[in-house]
Amino acid sequence: MNVFYKIFGTFKFSFIPPLLIYLAAGVSGITNIVGVFFVKEYLDLSAVFLAGLGFWAGLPWVLKMPLGHLVDILWKFKSLLVLLGAIVMATSSLIMFGLIQYKVQMLTILNAETWFVISTLLAPIGFVLQDVVADAMTVEAVPKIDGNGNEINFNELKSMNVSMQLLGRVSIIFGTLIVSMLNLIVFADSSEMTELEKVKAYGNIYLYSLIVPIISITGIFLAYLNQKNKYKLLVANLGPFAADLLSLEKWLTTHSSDE
Repeated sequence: MNVFYKIFGTFKFSFIPPLLIYLAAGVSGITNIVGVFFVKEYLDLSAVFLAGLGFWAGLPWVLKMPLGHLVDILWKFKSLLVLLGAIVMATSSLIMFGLIQYKVQMLTILNAETWFVISTLLAPIGFVLQDVVADAMTVEAVPKIDGNGNEINFNELKSMNVSMQLLGRVSIIFGTLIVSMLNLIVFADSSEMTELEKVKAYGNIYLYSLIVPIISITGIFLAYLNQKNKYKLLVANLGPFAADLLSLEKWLTTHSSDE
């Protein structure tokens, strides 16, 4: 019970935004099974080609560390980075949905193999963009002062940081479990499905995968609300000094934009 309290007793509302992005990372595996079946049944790609494609698809994860440094530099635009990642992921899913459900129309533009390669390369780019932002948000999510403006002691800070990291991993695992259950439900009777029913089921999975960018964008929206509430609390605690703070912020914003 004491361990449970240490993990969940220090939970803060500010933990939710990065946890939602981690949850989206766990749910992102929703299309893995469908992708395997699609390649097997509809595409004529060799094992060597797929191995090479796997290398390029994994490259964004290899570059995660330098991308993390880039996110630190562009931290002011973290919301835009998450939004960009969401758009890239949604594009990847919509390409595959179109390729499955509207194959004839898609093939008039590019062949199926090319569409598959584009979709496969786009997805990890979006995931990595969001993952590096979520990693940085875990530091920001842990408050350094309490609601009364007092500095939080080191042991409590350490406990909250441990809880934040642990809950992040739990969110990823929980997302993976949701995906596994969904795939089990959708493909429970796959052996008895007609070809048309299989195609519809494959397409629906890619439609369901659009929930991934929606979850991550929700996390950024909640982060914005949390920052807004912190600012209001700070202004309220300052009392008569609030007007001076607002004037200083306006001055700093104006001069930084001039530079």
